[in-house]
Amino acid sequence: MTPQTYTDSAQPDSSTVRSPEPAADRAALYVPRILQQHLADDPGSQWWAATGTAAFADVSGFTKLSESLARKGREGAEQITDAIGRVFEAMLSVAYENGGSLLKFGGDALLLWFDGEGHALRGCRAALRMREALRRVGNIELPDATITLQVSQGVHSGQFHFFAVGTSHREMLPVGPSWSRLASAEKAADADEVLVTAETAAVLPPDCLGDAKAPGALLQREPPGVAERVPLAARPALAPDTLARCLSPSIREHVMAGGGTSEHRPVTIAFIRFEGTDTLIEQQGPEAAADALQRVMAAVEAAAEEQDVTFLASDVDADGGKLILAAGAPKVSGSDEERMLLALRKIATSDLPLPIRIGVNRGAVFAGDIGPAYRRTYTVMGDAVNLTARLMAKAEQGAIYATGDVLDRSSTLFEVTWLEPFAVKGKAEPVQAWSVGRALGSKARQTSEPRLPLTGRNAELGVIRKAYTSARSGAGRLIDVVGEAGMGKTRLLEALRDAAAGFRKLHATCEAYTASVPYALWRELLREAMEIGRDAPDAGIVERLREELTARAPDLAPWLPLIAIAFGVEVGETPEIGLLAEKNRRAKLHETVAAFLEVVLPASALIEIENAHQMDEASAELLSYLVAEKITSRPWLLAIARRGAAGGFAPPESEAVLRVELKALAAQDALRMAQLATQQNPLPAHVLEVVSKRSGGNPQFLRDLLRTAIESGGVADLPDSAEAATMAQIDGLAPDDRAVVRRASVFGLTFHPRMLGWFAEEG
Repeated sequence: MTPQTYTDSAQPDSSTVRSPEPAADRAALYVPRILQQHLADDPGSQWWAATGTAAFADVSGFTKLSESLARKGREGAEQITDAIGRVFEAMLSVAYENGGSLLKFGGDALLLWFDGEGHALRGCRAALRMREALRRVGNIELPDATITLQVSQGVHSGQFHFFAVGTSHREMLPVGPSWSRLASAEKAADADEVLVTAETAAVLPPDCLGDAKAPGALLQREPPGVAERVPLAARPALAPDTLARCLSPSIREHVMAGGGTSEHRPVTIAFIRFEGTDTLIEQQGPEAAADALQRVMAAVEAAAEEQDVTFLASDVDADGGKLILAAGAPKVSGSDEERMLLALRKIATSDLPLPIRIGVNRGAVFAGDIGPAYRRTYTVMGDAVNLTARLMAKAEQGAIYATGDVLDRSSTLFEVTWLEPFAVKGKAEPVQAWSVGRALGSKARQTSEPRLPLTGRNAELGVIRKAYTSARSGAGRLIDVVGEAGMGKTRLLEALRDAAAGFRKLHATCEAYTASVPYALWRELLREAMEIGRDAPDAGIVERLREELTARAPDLAPWLPLIAIAFGVEVGETPEIGLLAEKNRRAKLHETVAAFLEVVLPASALIEIENAHQMDEASAELLSYLVAEKITSRPWLLAIARRGAAGGFAPPESEAVLRVELKALAAQDALRMAQLATQQNPLPAHVLEVVSKRSGGNPQFLRDLLRTAIESGGVADLPDSAEAATMAQIDGLAPDDRAVVRRASVFGLTFHPRMLGWFAEEG
């Protein structure tokens, strides 16, 4: 059998390969060729087996390089991208020349596959030549240091299992006993060693082998009689959608948009290790393993997508594998730590067929697209990533181990267990971590800050007064306050609350940890309306509802079970509900709860809802019904605050809806707000001016900057909250615009537009 590998060109080097422009071709660069071939040959199967040789090459030194260049900002990110590109291109060129193909980039590792005639000989020769290639290109000269990259490699030959599983995307998982043998060999190899397993050693000439080292022997010279170059074949023709579905949604969006600029940025990373697959395959077969892996992947994907967390990659490991999630890359969505923890808790509490252990950490990392023109991946690397992997390895089965920085920055409070500090590789001091339990509630309920003066919002206050007047006359309105984080949505609602004299006031906050709980919002509002405590027992709530309906709305009594759903309690089915068609129950629930609200809120009422972009779907549907069918005939004033992102609640088109879109404050208003906010702790005029400009007109960032300025006595660097929001805005731009913004940042706060022309001739 003649070995073949698949590439985009006749030569796997950047001098003859250009990154193709069509989106389908861009996706192909990120998808393992063996997966592409499987999808062409047998797309319906979730697993296959193949005989060949796999090489696992782990390059050490990239973390030190990334950390050294992180201080240089964008320039440093470009330098590490170039360095990684040169290194991986040199090593991959060798692998491809020997009939290999890349299965996975593991951050700073390569997982390679060789099949066909002589696969073991070619795989071993490639391993030795990759080491030599690294010696040529792996000395990185920096102004203050020289970093020498080294590689440890494991090589194993035999029959390997491959799995292609997932719902929102097809992920290729190299899992099974042969992969465990490979991972063990690489782990046992020291820097600059190539360790072949006993199975591979058995087909090599004895003089190619050096000292014995479990689980095999060291490779000391190339096997003879191997063809110098293996013929290459074109990759299989696949539909664009098929290729795109091999990338997770976030990575797919990033790749299809043309990728982005590599950079150093703060990212929250999680490693999820699943295990026990070797025994499962040996005892029940690969079909059972495929079913188990499909269930694990489906649970991880669903939790990640629900919280807008990126499924970044998977990696090989002994007796299982690793799944890697990221929040904050390739784009920032805000509340990265909270969203990651909520996603991980959902995964950890899912009914999974395989045991898992999880580590999560945050920190500044290198993030970007790496690899030569013919094979790419989006990855993150740095000390924070390495520590995350160490936390995962330390975690007990079923547990989530998190660092304090992640927990501190989460807006949701979790039940945590303190862990005895433990030593990890690469850290001089013991690491402190916590085991993360269930979500307890929002930290926002436990903290409050002094109000900022309401400045520069006269037009918005005019809309509020108009809505208030209408509701007081009996024609209710909904005020839709939309704005990005820190723009003053909550402050505007406070002003409305102060103005709504004579109105009964109800307040609820939609929270990330209840975004998937049906009617979570109405459970809070209805209980508050009836003055029922948060921790009241279900039986007491049901009895209270029966009494209320009997006394004030007996016609609604048959529909008590539907009303109870909105309260978060259960009541046995009544005959009337038994006769109701299943498809009509939700509509009847909306109608009944609306009628119940008319009973318990007969007079003027102000209902405030914060963070409506996190509202659960069932609550959003009920609120939409009230706006469309009831509000204009009731003396109710509903005020919601939300971000403009998709998800949660967005009001229907209606004359009853008044939208207030909060933009950044004008420069003079930001300065005036700073002056008023510091009357008790005066700052010099020039400091106030600098702070107001740096805030970008965002009131919350202005507060953060003023606090820092007061504490330091001057102008300090922007806090993380401002940095994160700025990155989120940049990530929302089109790729070309994003690149222009980041390049133009070297000019400072102001520059002449003609200076942008300097980028026109850059490649």
